[in-house]
Amino acid sequence: MKPSVFLPEIIAPCGIDLLKTQCRITTGPLEDADAVVVRLYEIDADRLASCDRLKVIAKHGVGVDNVDVAAATARRIPVVFTPGANANSVAEHTMTLMLALARQVFASGEALRAGRFQDRDQFQGVELAGRTLGVVGLGRIGRRVATMSRDGFAMEVLAYDPLVEDHGFAVAESLEDLLTAADFLSLHLPLSTRTRHLMNADRLSLLKPTCRIINTSRGALIDEEALVRALREGRIAGAALDVFATEPLPVDHPLCAAPNTLLTPHISTLTAESLDRMARDAAQGVLDVLAGKQPRWTVNPEVWERKV
Repeated sequence: MKPSVFLPEIIAPCGIDLLKTQCRITTGPLEDADAVVVRLYEIDADRLASCDRLKVIAKHGVGVDNVDVAAATARRIPVVFTPGANANSVAEHTMTLMLALARQVFASGEALRAGRFQDRDQFQGVELAGRTLGVVGLGRIGRRVATMSRDGFAMEVLAYDPLVEDHGFAVAESLEDLLTAADFLSLHLPLSTRTRHLMNADRLSLLKPTCRIINTSRGALIDEEALVRALREGRIAGAALDVFATEPLPVDHPLCAAPNTLLTPHISTLTAESLDRMARDAAQGVLDVLAGKQPRWTVNPEVWERKV
């Protein structure tokens, strides 16, 4: 019998077709599956404890904070992922949010629809050219955003990532130095115990009152309560967010009523091209593990080394 792959969420047909060449697709339960492909579906230690057959977890994307990697590693289950598949999509959405925030696109459009064309002078924007973009995190997405901003929009780029040495951009000596210099701040970090609430009240207070924040990585990098206070008090100029500490974002969340705020529902990866790449890469990772081959991208490679 072919191994079974649990798909709790929709993935692109090209990924499903690839899996079907060697596997059966199931809609659950996880406990009966040999493999699983997840997007936002959470796999914690409790769920893993009852999965005696599970041989591989594939993340359709990059961030694996919805997967208990430590628990998977303890069970010797490889966690494969798809780095690079969504880098351009997320970078382009980051630029979209930056431009929309700088030019007050959302607020001015709402005014127009409300019949307030005459209020157009209230929506004065700023140009990106010559402004300083602070990029925190220089993985594939952060570097792509930095390159687009420098080469496409004539921005000055100041970067901070202590784990990346050679990236070709001006480097801030510390995160605090970057924050005080930035006109726009773009976050591109994974979520961990060290990065959770990286942008807390103290660090938000270092930003210029004209600074605008863009976050397309993980919502919990920012202390959302502190951000709302800073926006309400006019201590920063705006925020554009595609990710949130709690998703779906509750309709009564204070962010929904915060001034100078642009929100999108975690759509930065949602392009046809990106979804195809992530589906194919996740499916290939599953097939490789099930066939006993070392997958191209593994979050916990030490598991594979022990398997070999």
